[in-house]
Amino acid sequence: MEYGSLIASHLLSGLRVTLELTVVGFLGGFALGLILAIARTYGGRPARWLSTAYIELIRGTPMLLQLYIIGFGLPLLIRHYFPNFVMNPTVAAALGIMLNSAAYQAEYIRGAFNSIDYGQIEAAVSLGMSKWQIIRHVTFPQAFRIMLPSWTNEMVYLLKYSSLAMLLAVPELMYQASVVASETFLYAQIYLLVAVIYLVFATLIIQAMRVVEMKLHIPGVTTIKR
Repeated sequence: MEYGSLIASHLLSGLRVTLELTVVGFLGGFALGLILAIARTYGGRPARWLSTAYIELIRGTPMLLQLYIIGFGLPLLIRHYFPNFVMNPTVAAALGIMLNSAAYQAEYIRGAFNSIDYGQIEAAVSLGMSKWQIIRHVTFPQAFRIMLPSWTNEMVYLLKYSSLAMLLAVPELMYQASVVASETFLYAQIYLLVAVIYLVFATLIIQAMRVVEMKLHIPGVTTIKR
C-alpha cells in the first residue's frame, strides 16, 4: 500500500502515547484513589467530607471539562504569577486522566472495603492491631481481590477515553489517526483500523486481568466465573 509506512508510523507513535496515558492515569489514579478511599472509610469527619466532596465533584463533571480546565484554565491562572510557565499538553492530559480515575477507583476500593465482614476487623482489634495494621494486613489484601473486575473496567475505560486528550493536541492514537487521515484521505480505512487497535488492546487487558483474577481467587471471598 502506497501510504502503508506513513500510516504505520503515525499510528504506532499515537498508540505509544495512548498506552502511556492509560498506564500513568491508572496507576496515579489508584494511588490517589486509595488515599481517598481510606479517608472516606476510616478517616475522621474532615477527611471524610473532603474525600467525598472531591469524589462527587469529579464524578459529577465530564472528563472533557476537567481536561480543558487543567490544559487551558490552569496554565492561564499560573501565568498570572509565573509569566513564563508552559504546561506540556501530554502532562496536562495525564494529570487530568489520573485525577478523574482516582475518584472512580476510590469508590471501587471503598465498596470493596465495605464488603468485608466486620467481624474480621473486630477480631483484629481484639488482637491489638492498629487501624493501619488492619488496613494493611486484613482489609486491603481482600479488597484488592474483590475490586479486580472493577479495575478491569477502569483500565478499558481509560484506554478508550484517553482519546479525549486529542482535544489538547496530545499526539495520541486518535490525534495521529486524524492527522494521517487528512494527509491520505483514507478516512474510513484508518478509523476502522484504529477501532480494531482499541478493540485488540481492550481485549488483551480483559484477558490479562482474567488471568490475575483466577490466580488471586479466594473461595468464599471473591466470585469468579470459570
